[in-house]
Amino acid sequence: EGTSYGIVPFMNPDKLAMVSALVGAGGNLGAVIALWGIYNPLGSGDELLPFKVHAGYVLFWALMNVGYYWPDKGGMFCPPLPTAAERFKDKDVNSIESSTV
Repeated sequence: EGTSYGIVPFMNPDKLAMVSALVGAGGNLGAVIALWGIYNPLGSGDELLPFKVHAGYVLFWALMNVGYYWPDKGGMFCPPLPTAAERFKDKDVNSIESSTV
């Protein structure tokens, strides 16, 4: 769960309170889904089966955090996109003007 809360400040800094509320509510919703979707229908077979299924559920969603990407900050395996100033920093201004005319 720490991975979900750790990315909250990066999601949308302008709407930090709203994103924090949605992540917090998502934790409560996840608990309800786990209770009614995993523990109830499995019945009374193997006593550890609900915990194994829940562990798989948590592991699956935790591994989804690897795919997050922000254009200005990058991702786990990709660098951020260069800004306009960085793209034109090494180019000659005259060559840029002549290519646009």
